[in-house]
Amino acid sequence: MNILFFKEEQKEDWDYFVSHNADDGGLLQSWAWGDFQKDLGKKIWRIGVEDDKNNLLATCLLIKDNLALRQVTLDIPRGPIVKGGKISFEILKVLIEEIKKIGKEENVMVLRFDFSFLEYEDTKTNKKIFSKLKLKRADRDIQPKTTLRLNLKKEKEDILKSMKQKHRYNIRLAERKGVEVFLTNNSLDDFEKFWELLKETHKRDNFAIHSKDYYWKLLNTSNLKIKLYLAKYKEEIVAGAILGSFGKVSVYMHGASSNKFRFVMAPYLLQWKMISDSIEKGYFYYDFGGVKSFRKKTSSQTSWDGITRFKKGFAPKENYLEFFGLWELRLKKGKSFLYRIIRRLSKLRKLFKKKRR
Repeated sequence: MNILFFKEEQKEDWDYFVSHNADDGGLLQSWAWGDFQKDLGKKIWRIGVEDDKNNLLATCLLIKDNLALRQVTLDIPRGPIVKGGKISFEILKVLIEEIKKIGKEENVMVLRFDFSFLEYEDTKTNKKIFSKLKLKRADRDIQPKTTLRLNLKKEKEDILKSMKQKHRYNIRLAERKGVEVFLTNNSLDDFEKFWELLKETHKRDNFAIHSKDYYWKLLNTSNLKIKLYLAKYKEEIVAGAILGSFGKVSVYMHGASSNKFRFVMAPYLLQWKMISDSIEKGYFYYDFGGVKSFRKKTSSQTSWDGITRFKKGFAPKENYLEFFGLWELRLKKGKSFLYRIIRRLSKLRKLFKKKRR
């Protein structure tokens, strides 16, 4: 097996391979996602593994990221992507050996693999491979471990009928109330309105958000198919969402809503508009993003009951997708151990302060 580093003129080959082999659709391993990370100021590598006949076996978008305490990671979001969606010890070993070289040059503490493989497929085999390569399950996940995907290869009316009755009612209620949902052109004015909604939602629901610059670049990185939808009621923006797409999958990435006019159920109509547009554009699946794990509790999903009920109502007959989650190769074991201890102490301190209030 051979390692190759992809060049700009090979981006179509890269995207074709990713879109045809990624269990999750491949957005976070797409060529344009790498460009987005570069726009954020991060260093990236696009690595491939091929056999002796130059057949591509795997691809891996690698992103250098900075942690607290001046520590550095190399992150692989929803990757690597492997031909046929099945990992092998040989492929992963060759890939890891090359990444370790980069890690040494970049003074990296830990490599983080957020595998796109589904957990209920070849679970025992994959975990044996991870163990042989000294990969450890991370204390927490970065990407959601569980998602929900709606099959769009049906008639539009059948998809609507398959929703929970309350969701269909709320979609029609929003229409009767005069809520308008529209696809923006990612203008600065529309973005500012969405940003205000995000801050409002963050304060109300206490969930983490990225920086303002992150969302702006997400919407404006060239060739990254990311769209902003807004919902308006009585000339006021009351809800918004960011929809990404790659290959045959549309992905609901970020959403926000106003504290005002919640009775008009704008988020329901907003979702239906994005689903409808995805159907019309020929996508096969609509991914609702993170939901609460149906198997076990994870540290990133402690209060997702409400958002899970909301998303599940649009696809009550669909199965959840459970990924392997985040696995680490600790290049600097001592520093990694101390970092995790400090992080846990910090978390306990925050919980203690919260209880005292």
